[in-house]
Formats: sequence, C-alpha cells, structure tokens
Amino acid sequence: MHLNVRNFILVVSLLFATPLLHAQPANCWQQHRATVYEWTCAGQSLPAEGQDFALSIVVVDSPKALMVIDSGATAAVGESAAAAIRSKFGTKPIWILNTQPKPEHVLGNVGFRAAFAATLSEGESFASRLVAGKRTADLMQARCPTCIENFSERMGSGSVKGTESLVPGRILRTKTGHLGVLHNDWVSWTFRLYKDLETEEALVLRNRELKLWWVGSAVQNRDIPDLYDGNVVERINFLGRLKALMRSDETILTSFGALGPDWIERNLNYFVRVQQSVLYGLEEGVSEVELIQQISADIGEFKNPVYVQTDPNVNAKALETHQLNIQRIFRQTEPFTF
Repeated sequence: MHLNVRNFILVVSLLFATPLLHAQPANCWQQHRATVYEWTCAGQSLPAEGQDFALSIVVVDSPKALMVIDSGATAAVGESAAAAIRSKFGTKPIWILNTQPKPEHVLGNVGFRAAFAATLSEGESFASRLVAGKRTADLMQARCPTCIENFSERMGSGSVKGTESLVPGRILRTKTGHLGVLHNDWVSWTFRLYKDLETEEALVLRNRELKLWWVGSAVQNRDIPDLYDGNVVERINFLGRLKALMRSDETILTSFGALGPDWIERNLNYFVRVQQSVLYGLEEGVSEVELIQQISADIGEFKNPVYVQTDPNVNAKALETHQLNIQRIFRQTEPFTF
C-alpha cells in the first residue's frame, strides 16, 4: 500500500503535534482580590520526588512595581515563575520577599535574576531587590549551599541545575511594620516576623483593605499538619490569635494556596489535642517511645472523616508526620513538666 504525499504530511504532523499538545502549560494563575494573584505551577518544574516542594508563589501588582512572595524550590521553578510573571505583568521592577529560610521558599531567587536584570538601576545588584528578615537572611547564608546538595540527592542533579544561593540584600530589621518601606504602593500591607512559628523566622502579612492574610506554612490543608521546626506553643498561640482576628470576609493565603477558616480551626485543634495527650502522658511517667506508640494508634481521632485519604502512601506519610510531631512536642514539653 502506498501512502500519498498529502497523507504522509498529515501523519507526520500528527506525530509531532501530539507531544506538543501534552506540553502546553496549564492555567497557572488564580486571582485573589483586584491586584493579588497566585501562581500555582511550580510542580511542572519538579520531579515526582520534589512535588512536596511545589509551593504557591503570590504576586501583588501595583502601578509601579511588583511584589513576589517567595520564589520556589529551584532555579528552574524560579525561571518558570519569572517568565510567567513577565508575560502577565510586563517589565515593572520587582521585589521578592523570602518569607522564611526553608529552601523551598528561597532557592528560586536566582531564577528571577536574568528576567528582571533590565529593571535594575545602574550599579544596583539584584540582591538588593530580595527582601527578608535578618535571621532568615543569615540562615540562608549559612545553609543554602548544603540545602542545594540535599535537594540534589533527593530530586537528582538535573532538577537543581543552575540553582545557587542568592541571599537578600534588603533586610527587614523591625519585628513589625508595613511594606511601604519597599514601595509606597504597599503601605497597606503590614508585616510581622515570628520566631519559632514554623521555622526559625516566619514573615506574616496582612492587608485590611484587601481583606487578605499571608501566613506561609503556618496553616496547612492536611489532615495531619506538620510542626516542621516550629514550637508547638508558638503555633497554638498563633493559630488561636489568627482564629480570633480573622473576619468572615477575609481570605488566608498560604504556601498551599488560599484556605478557608475551617483549616485554621482544624490545625489548631490538632496541635492542642496532641500537646494535651503528650502532657498527660508525661505526667503519668510514660516514656517517649511508648507515648509515640499510644498516640499514633489513635491517629484516626485527629483526622476529619470527610477528608480521610484512601491512598495508602498518603496515609503512611500522614502517620510519619504525626509521629514526628509527637516526638518534637514531647521534647519541647518535657522540660516544663513537674
């Protein structure tokens, strides 16, 4: 059977078109209020082993500049986000807030450098457009090279290609303030730096006019939220204050996207109940290992039946997180028991 030229061209066209259809980018943008957007496609630049680090990146548009909250886990994530931001918002100058020292929030800094180099003033370094609290910047300086090595081992060297430590040169030196210190367009954005909330330093933002909060990873859309490197008392206090302060018409933006107030209450209830269980066990003289076993056996009590996962891998991960939380809380609480 002979294939005529017209059919041959059609077949070849389909063969080449099919992978291109799969390669088309998804809609990466969600809008929150008039000038606040969330870029959600970090996962497209990460392998399966890195999907836990595919956090949202928030962009605040203003007449003269852009504010970007966090930059992603690798140079590739940063480059992808930078290209999307340039395409959507044009050539305005940019400020990038690194809200905590964890690598998945900051290692994308370098991916923005080339895309926004032309927006810098003569003699200005890109680091001067990167913003963080002093403790965050210091920890990035000390840890980022090791973090890149760790990510390379976990995700493969190809995934972290081009990733390098780019530490903020603009430091927020007060515990509280407003972001008018960066640009007049953002006076309405107030900030507060928290110690030991989810990591050594965490930046929380609020805009009363836009009815928005940014709380990073301090609130999570998980049955078993992760304490990470935070202090359980600080987390409980923060969640309690957030629950009391947050109005019904406000939206909370997190590293995992926009969440409703029910997630605040569920996170709060989880940490309160685990800390109480640990405290009661300590008072009865139960050992750390025994207490982890006892509370882990009751994991179902901490999970909302509506959200219970059926994937065994997800359940295994939740159990691991739960056990690590118990261990951390035990060691934080033990010095204060009678």
